[in-house]
Amino acid sequence: MYRIKSWFWPGAITVALLTVLAGWFLTDPIDRQLTEAANTALEADHPWASADIDGRDLTLKGVAPSEEAIATALKIAGETNGVRSVDNQATLLPLADPFSFVITKSDDGILLSGNVPVGGSRAKVLAAAETAMPGIEILDELAVARGAPPGFLDLATFALNQAAQLTNGEVEISGETYNISGTAANPADFDALNGALRGAIPGNGRTGTIKLEAAVNTSGG
Repeated sequence: MYRIKSWFWPGAITVALLTVLAGWFLTDPIDRQLTEAANTALEADHPWASADIDGRDLTLKGVAPSEEAIATALKIAGETNGVRSVDNQATLLPLADPFSFVITKSDDGILLSGNVPVGGSRAKVLAAAETAMPGIEILDELAVARGAPPGFLDLATFALNQAAQLTNGEVEISGETYNISGTAANPADFDALNGALRGAIPGNGRTGTIKLEAAVNTSGG
């Protein structure tokens, strides 16, 4: 009897140890495969999201542009083959209300402040600024936020083109309200600025405060 016990317990312990070790070494590769599969599924439409997996339990992380985006990402993550459960740890971008975009033009260059939508909007705004005002230093202090009006990019591009006609001043978009103040570079720009504001403003913009002055001719002519 003693000899049976002597053989059984070391054997049982060895089997148990090997089982634990096998699980230990196999879990990481499985987790890595599931993590890669989940992140690949999320990457195309939800680049903001990332998935971590521990023992087939998935944790969704990232800063989402909307509640709808979180819901869709959770659905995609949960449908990943092999995932047992999904824990949502994603957060939302801050909401800017009103959503603002400000262009300040001075002798030092252009300061962009306020808000910009998530994604490629920042790059498009900066490209529009460089096109409208080539060679002028641009300082980007824009913060990513939710709450942009539907026509934001069109309205922002219009604002940048108007800022190009100022020697100094400020153009502000607050929601869909368009405010502008400053000095036009010359009488022609002054007329062009006011003429554009009398027509339909892109992006469903509506005029707010307008304070424009014409540059004073100091040439003596």
